Amino acid sequence: MFGGPWTQQKLQVLSKYLRAYRKIFQKNPRAQFFETTYVDAFAGTGEIPRPEPGPFASFFPELAENEEAFRKGSVRRALEVNPPFDHYVFIEKDAAKCKELKALAQEFSDRDIRIVNDDANAVLLKWCEAINPKRERAVVFLDPFGACVEWKVIEALSDTQAVDLWILFPYGAVNRMLVNDRMPPKAWAERLTRIFGTEEWKKEFYSTSSWQSLISDKRVERVYKTADQARITEFFVKRLKQKFAAVAEPGFLYTSKGLLFVLLFAAGNEKGAKTGIKIANDLLRDMNSPLS
Repeated sequence: MFGGPWTQQKLQVLSKYLRAYRKIFQKNPRAQFFETTYVDAFAGTGEIPRPEPGPFASFFPELAENEEAFRKGSVRRALEVNPPFDHYVFIEKDAAKCKELKALAQEFSDRDIRIVNDDANAVLLKWCEAINPKRERAVVFLDPFGACVEWKVIEALSDTQAVDLWILFPYGAVNRMLVNDRMPPKAWAERLTRIFGTEEWKKEFYSTSSWQSLISDKRVERVYKTADQARITEFFVKRLKQKFAAVAEPGFLYTSKGLLFVLLFAAGNEKGAKTGIKIANDLLRDMNSPLS
């Protein structure tokens, strides 16, 4: 899963947005009033896991340069943004990966970097409580492993009215939990409810039919999945629109096996939403283009 074309697509979109975001806050006199923070909630090591280049790579300098650019994960790319953010928060549950993040942070000693070794959901909820929307603005990137971002976190981020949110909606994981011929098992159903923040997904994604049994007086009822890629995506986008000032058009990230993630952008502050959405839509439109 790591290091494929879809990984590069999402990172390129994120990088371009972060650069545009910081330029706005540098050049706009009103925006200069705010301190800016970049939060990466599933930071990893800062680089994309990838096999080492082969023994002949040294004969091709351009290959080494491309490999270096390819390996850059969201953390390193965010740290390379110039002008930089005022603050960086990198959250990672794995202690070993946090050590690698700390080593990476040393390369950027002029940046204000905070690395938190904890569960992303818990950290973000506390961070939202501490942010001062009168003085602060932030970009939060949620790139979860599987389907572990809870809706209450997304809701808390929107309530700050100070956050531009990039989230990688785990369509592939969600779709696998939505079994075809019955309601999902309890554990999966509970996780889906935490992801969507409501049990309405049951009505949205499933239908029932019934008929009179031929061998008894009882009616037979069948539950079956009716949701497809469009309906699942639209449902989550609709949920975002209920909380955020504006939401950009989705960006679709495919592998050879089908749709894996949907890259989504939501603007939390009404005053800055129009500009943020325009930038995000342009980037996501390019990503969805057959020529991109």
